[in-house]
Amino acid sequence: MITERLGPEGAWAPTGTEVFRKEPQPGQTVKTTLDPAVQNAADAALRGERRRSALVAVRVSDGAVLAVANGPGAAGENLAFTAQVPPGSTFKMVSTLGLLDRGAVTLDGTVDCPKTFTVDGRSFKNSDNFALGPVPFRTDFAKSCNTAFAALAPKLDANGLADTGRALGLEATWNLGVDVFTGKVSTGGSPAERAAAAFGQGTTLVSPVAMAAATAAVVRGRWEQPKLVLDPVPGQPAPAGPQLKPESVEPLRTMMREVVTAGTATALRGVPGKPVHGKTGTAEYDDNPANTHSWFVGWQGDVAVAVFVEKGGSSADSAVPITARFLRALA
Repeated sequence: MITERLGPEGAWAPTGTEVFRKEPQPGQTVKTTLDPAVQNAADAALRGERRRSALVAVRVSDGAVLAVANGPGAAGENLAFTAQVPPGSTFKMVSTLGLLDRGAVTLDGTVDCPKTFTVDGRSFKNSDNFALGPVPFRTDFAKSCNTAFAALAPKLDANGLADTGRALGLEATWNLGVDVFTGKVSTGGSPAERAAAAFGQGTTLVSPVAMAAATAAVVRGRWEQPKLVLDPVPGQPAPAGPQLKPESVEPLRTMMREVVTAGTATALRGVPGKPVHGKTGTAEYDDNPANTHSWFVGWQGDVAVAVFVEKGGSSADSAVPITARFLRALA
């Protein structure tokens, strides 16, 4: 390193004094699970998105991270792994698993979806103020009815949502070889906080990779820590989660398919290949309901994916089209 000083004419010039020298050293080879074809598809899917965004793809069968992409607006940040943002309605996947585990809902049991629902003076509403009335729970899920989930929140008890999230790997300590935020799930709190948390608002925060891994767990039937760096080995992975109850995950998978066939992600119906399953999400991030992040989590075949668009608005306008571009590129 050569020092410089300011000359008489205001220009910087070298002093000729060397104060530090280090010869170049060869870098260390790093082997990862990233798949070039899947990574290229992820990068291409985000290429036209100028808002901060991220996409993570995980192979369900072995937990290998196949792609980690951050949109141009991320400016060097690895939002895919380190974002700490509310999950919005994608968290209904977690809430629903908890409700099914407790026998609180069934696919065809009737759950009312009113236009608004009030808890402790706080009013909750649905996107665009829709109401469905008394409908099968599978319809509440497919159409993403916030008020139905707010009303069901007491059935999860104070720690039920956090317990279910942890069964899906959230809040765990992962050893991926890179920094990662694995989530923080709302627990306890006031009745209004618990109602908000049931549909992914409140104080719950996640990252795209955490949601991709949770989605893979729903498909696999058990959470396993994703793998990214293979060599040098980053350390012992987190312990696997409990085996998920078949009587809970099977109806959840059915509902996630109906999100695509008859719900909020019908734009993915025409994607070639195996059936696409998923859950959309629109997450408010401040006190203005018009300000929302956009999400999609889901899977096709052996690939689970999470897509996040900061300030992306409706998932139908941003996260879902990105997912469609990604999956079509893999077809």
